[in-house]
Amino acid sequence: MDEALRGGTGTYQKLENGVLVPSPELFLRVARALNFSDHHLRIAHLDLFKTDPVLPAGPASPHWQRWADGQTEMAYVRSAAGHVITANDAFRRMFPSGRSPANITEWALLSDEAREDVLQNWERDWAPYLLADLRLACARHPDDPVLRKLRDAVQSDPHTRHIEDAPTGIGDEERRLHHAEHGVVAVRVLASHTSEVTAVTLLCERG
Repeated sequence: MDEALRGGTGTYQKLENGVLVPSPELFLRVARALNFSDHHLRIAHLDLFKTDPVLPAGPASPHWQRWADGQTEMAYVRSAAGHVITANDAFRRMFPSGRSPANITEWALLSDEAREDVLQNWERDWAPYLLADLRLACARHPDDPVLRKLRDAVQSDPHTRHIEDAPTGIGDEERRLHHAEHGVVAVRVLASHTSEVTAVTLLCERG
């Protein structure tokens, strides 16, 4: 067991006896060695560190499309790296093309369509908060190649490299966007996170 943990002779015995309090990294090695389920790993991590563990994203449930289609508001589901897994028609109709982008994070931060047309007051009301969300995603998933590529792109892009992160990510504050069918509308962004995906609803406040 000590060899599996790469912690030196007697490491596991010290953990069992309560002599050694593990770091989060050592705890995850123990959990993997003992084949903890994700559910029990979360319970133990919360008990030890009072936080949820950051786990590799698994496959998204095939039932998210049913969830999206059941929403009357604009709704979509994305991966940690911003890939749009599924979306409802209300969300797709927001875009001039009638199609949602492949990666919503890349679109929102780096496309001219988002910056100059769809996301109103982009530099003030959207970009700082989107950048804060991207920084958090990169911290949670430092080995994700898509997130690393997005981080490098915003650091070199002339529109984003001078913008400072907001103190928090996108929340439910009222923001404005230009809807392809309805013109400028006010929306509130509500997001619900699981270990696999983030489900996002855009509540339309008024036409």
